[in-house]
Amino acid sequence: MDRKIVLLGYGMQGKACVYDLIKYGEFDELRIVDCYENFLDDIKSLEDPRVKGCHIDGTDLAKIRDLLTTAELVIEFFPPHFTLTMVELAIDCNCHAITSSYINNPSYAAQPEFAERLELLDQKARQKGLVIIEEFGMDPGIDLAMGQRVVDLFDEVHALHSYGAGFPELQSANNPLKYKFTWSVIGVIRSHLRPAKYLDNCKARTIEADSIFTSENIHLLEIQGLGDTLECFYNGNSTQYVDHFGIRKTIKSMGRYICRWPGHGAFWDKMAQCGFLSDQPIQVGEQWVKPDEFCASLLGNQQQFHYHKNESDVALLRVDGRGLINGQPKQVVMQSIVYLDQLLGFSAMQQTVGFPMAIGSMMILGGKIEKSGRTMPMEIPLDLYFNELGKRGIHFKTTISDWDSRLNP
Repeated sequence: MDRKIVLLGYGMQGKACVYDLIKYGEFDELRIVDCYENFLDDIKSLEDPRVKGCHIDGTDLAKIRDLLTTAELVIEFFPPHFTLTMVELAIDCNCHAITSSYINNPSYAAQPEFAERLELLDQKARQKGLVIIEEFGMDPGIDLAMGQRVVDLFDEVHALHSYGAGFPELQSANNPLKYKFTWSVIGVIRSHLRPAKYLDNCKARTIEADSIFTSENIHLLEIQGLGDTLECFYNGNSTQYVDHFGIRKTIKSMGRYICRWPGHGAFWDKMAQCGFLSDQPIQVGEQWVKPDEFCASLLGNQQQFHYHKNESDVALLRVDGRGLINGQPKQVVMQSIVYLDQLLGFSAMQQTVGFPMAIGSMMILGGKIEKSGRTMPMEIPLDLYFNELGKRGIHFKTTISDWDSRLNP
């Protein structure tokens, strides 16, 4: 059977994934879907006869369906609001699928019959023997695989804290926000206004969407070599992973965090409190405008918020586990720091999202993943996965030390 792949979305992460597939992957055909200007010229410049461009808008489901009828695998990089629909379409067309996004996206959980769609999707995939890998980027993605690695070292896990962050190297943080965009600007803006959930001394606690950046919800992190202290903010719902890690009986404290340079939180706290991150339209003259879309357009159209040549971003991945190993209180920290690849030109974020997606794709096509249906990063062959990341220069350091009994970072 020919190994035919359809990749949806040739943005920054998609480009890194395609590069990796061409270099390391084994496939017969790769069709790439996007619709920006000069897209087809970009595909021709790859000069690989196996790779073909398909100028299709993501809303044209009929044309995408036609592509999938002869494909074996769908690699999904479309904006998050497309993800569930594209995975459903892949399953209907008997394709495996992999996405870096959340299929169970909390932003869309209130939509009618959302839970029923997720359950039906999983049932259909399992019945057809299809592998559906979700949350397979950097965060979520690599951090979850790291979390399982750390958890497996313990007899009992009492605390688990993970960090996944992309931000400019300090010398490149040369604008008022000390931040530059490496993925969807509107995606970044919307991630700044969503609730978070974490465990605190065995109790699940929720932070309201407009309170993520308040000072009481921030802690500081010192990472040697970065040049300054990092501010850390709660990121999404950490409690949803308790059962995936198999730690429900012992876990007492758990959180997921993003990191930024000092001052970032104070700015976005005011923006959230003033309504600039709302998705509810307001009237401006004769036009109706969503404040979050206005903010994304305002910031996204300024060169100071994008990387220039020779400017580097940083991808920080860190998992901090605390508990008992052989009856002794221990703390395990697993960490990786990735920078711009000066030779290839791929940012740290491209490497830590695009490359894992290519690795996962080859795992699926190579029959390395036995479980069908919805599959999380903790459930793949971890030795193989981390070995493949190492081949691409993404390395991890694990340290084990005595634990002082503190549950929180």
